[in-house]
Amino acid sequence: MGNAECGIVKQGRSRPEASPDIPHSALRIPHLLAGGLLLALATPPAGAQQPDSVPRDTTTLAPVVVTGVRLPTVRELARGLAGRTASLDAQDLDARGVRSLADALEQLPGVTTSDELGATAQMDVSLRGFQVSPVIGVPQGVAVYVDGVRANEPDAHEVNFDLLPLEDVERVEVVYGPSVLLGRNALGAAVNLVTRRGASRAAREIEASAGSWGRYELKARAGARRGVWDYYVGARYEREGGWREDTRSRIGTLFAKLGLLNGTWDATLSYSGADNRIFQAGSLPESVAAANPRRNFTGGDYFAPQAHLVILNAQRLVGRTQLAINAFGRSLSSEQFNANFVGADSRQRNATRIGGGAVQLSGKLPLGARELRWLAGADADYEHVAVHIVAVPGGGSPDSLTESVRTNQVNGGAFAGANLEVVPRLTATAAARYDWIRVPFEDLIDATQSGLHTFRRLSPRAGLTWSGGRGHEVFASVSRGFRAPAVVELACADPQAACPLPFALGPDPALKPVVATTYELGWRVRAPGGGGRVEASADVYRTDVRDDIFFIASTVTGGYFQNIGATRRSGLELALQWRGPVGLRAYANYGYTRATFETTATLATTRDTAGETVTPGDELPMVPGHRANAGVAVSILRSHGTETGVALLAGVDARYVGRQWLRGDEENVTRRLSDYALADLSLTLTWRDFELRGAVRNLLDRRDFSFGTFAENPTAPGTPVQRWLTPGPPRHVQVSLSADF
Repeated sequence: MGNAECGIVKQGRSRPEASPDIPHSALRIPHLLAGGLLLALATPPAGAQQPDSVPRDTTTLAPVVVTGVRLPTVRELARGLAGRTASLDAQDLDARGVRSLADALEQLPGVTTSDELGATAQMDVSLRGFQVSPVIGVPQGVAVYVDGVRANEPDAHEVNFDLLPLEDVERVEVVYGPSVLLGRNALGAAVNLVTRRGASRAAREIEASAGSWGRYELKARAGARRGVWDYYVGARYEREGGWREDTRSRIGTLFAKLGLLNGTWDATLSYSGADNRIFQAGSLPESVAAANPRRNFTGGDYFAPQAHLVILNAQRLVGRTQLAINAFGRSLSSEQFNANFVGADSRQRNATRIGGGAVQLSGKLPLGARELRWLAGADADYEHVAVHIVAVPGGGSPDSLTESVRTNQVNGGAFAGANLEVVPRLTATAAARYDWIRVPFEDLIDATQSGLHTFRRLSPRAGLTWSGGRGHEVFASVSRGFRAPAVVELACADPQAACPLPFALGPDPALKPVVATTYELGWRVRAPGGGGRVEASADVYRTDVRDDIFFIASTVTGGYFQNIGATRRSGLELALQWRGPVGLRAYANYGYTRATFETTATLATTRDTAGETVTPGDELPMVPGHRANAGVAVSILRSHGTETGVALLAGVDARYVGRQWLRGDEENVTRRLSDYALADLSLTLTWRDFELRGAVRNLLDRRDFSFGTFAENPTAPGTPVQRWLTPGPPRHVQVSLSADF
């Protein structure tokens, strides 16, 4: 978790070479990896497993579908509950060699990544003009789930991408627009990671890779089904020196899942753990970024999380009704160290404990000559967060506790939805969700600063879907999403008492919840063609947002959160993809996004002590108007018909990102961040059970800057306010070798 630094980059002096001490996890990474590898590689081979004893008649269980809903439901109902959706399977992720969820989403239309923290494992994502980021202070508008469990942190709704088990994901599903049935806080989209489970054919794989800047990675996975039981286990360990100064990282994850599939129950119990340390470089003054992009202006900043997540998912039929249940427990202990030029350095320690669950019923009811497909359910969770911030003056002076707060938040929700084919091929859908959120705030240093906030909101959705012949569909929908202010936002909302970094928290004036209403019209088709399968889609949308929450930088090291009366995101998305045999693929997509203020407001900014005035039509910062992707994967050598049995596949992916306004220039009066285009190359060689993959990112070695803001430069005479930019990495290479056995 990083800090938005009031919308500006982190600034600091270099720290000593010695690595800062952090609490050691009970699950140290070398032992974690070794245990995972042994468990994976000790799996008996496929020939030793017993025949499946799963009953042949599995019609007692409805198919598992997680698209547009949090828990599994019948396919016919799920199709009508979502507008535009996108899905990336494990093959898509492996083909591009993605390292994080941000990398994975980047190939979708209208999605842009940026690097505010200067750490490749902690990128920001913009989707339809809404943000999802590991940075505290960025207004979050996208909800992320792992097997139906929310991954956004409760303190500021941020998402720590490095903790997500992407290596063990079967598919990534994206539901665009407010997602009424997936849960709260999904204003622009909801993303659900569906993890792997064991299959009837036992599989074991080990992979080793190495690349530029001293990067190496070890991965192992294994899975199988034995009778009614199945299992899967995966482990990953990665180290990298970093392409910029003092940006080394260490990431280790472990994932395991046990499943039951018989004539009554379809259930899984999974564990996901992570123990990471990631050093961050932040942005640079523009002149420094151009002359020496490898420089780290704030050596010593790092993020060190340790996380554990246990999830139980189960479903069965009760009569003619499908029951689905979910229960989970999660813990996260993290440390964020910031080195500052101005004032003392700081160390923030967070302790988060979350538990909760959900239950859902779904089924079909005869309604004359037609069927009404319905679902209803409820969810609740308890979130305990403790935040301790310590000033680190250095020079032998003792550290001092500046903030110590905690909250015990309770969230409850109920939801229902139904669809009905009103006339042949035309289906009407209606859904709604009611949320109740209680956010107490307790100051452990000064009890008079404690407070309590409660939020309630009903969020509806309605839509029509017309199903034509040959796989064509046309849909129209209107939906409303809701995001309650996070703890950090509520406790830092007073313009007269700006919060110094990381944050000085107190019972500031109440913020209003964010409400987003989306209108969407789209078309999609899925049909065979060209010896493979063709998918195409086109969408137009408009999202009107009331009381959007922004983090306002009033000083270099301070700021506050503020409601903005009205903002809007509108745009167009086009996508075309062809999938052929043996990994052949071609795709192209384009996204146009216009994100604007729709009200007049005065905002504080480091550019001008008098502030800035935004007016209707001014564009939101860090949202490019144009975004395009294209790629192709072709077979150079096929294994069939060759004596060697060798296959070679080559892929090229290209992306274009349009110009963006810098953060801190909400009134659009300065020079924008330049547009850029990048290309990647990959080669995959397979022989028997071995696979050798090589990837070159930024093939043409283009220099790009993905993030920009304004801040004082304390190293320049007069400490002027300047443009600060985050450079993208130059051309780099990665080679990996994997074996199945």
